[in-house]
Amino acid sequence: MLTYYDVLGVEPTAELETIRRAWRLKVRLLHPDHHRDSPSDVRAEAARETALVNTAWETLRDPDKRHEYDARLPRRGEAEFEREATEPASDARSSPAAGQVRSASPYLYLNVASLLIVVVALACLLAGAVLLSRLT
Repeated sequence: MLTYYDVLGVEPTAELETIRRAWRLKVRLLHPDHHRDSPSDVRAEAARETALVNTAWETLRDPDKRHEYDARLPRRGEAEFEREATEPASDARSSPAAGQVRSASPYLYLNVASLLIVVVALACLLAGAVLLSRLT
């Protein structure tokens, strides 16, 4: 189950300032200006993610809403117990190396894309600095 804490990439015990920083970072990365030249499906996904991130922020920034939300969440131990009860039993022979593939976070591609954007921006900045130093 994906929680608002998972959406923002913070722990449930995180302080409001940590949650705010995570929200600002996610919204900045998902901003339409960053996806102006992207295909329409990527822009639509970024819009959906932005809506989800904003909903998470609206809930978690208000102490009363956050308390109500936390009360509705299953406790971590209970969620793991329920998941183990519904999953087939595994033995020592079953491991990712033995053919099981673990699914990645649904937000992994956004994190990778964000990292690539930062790397490309830094490369452009460095190339611009080198060119400028050669011109002067």
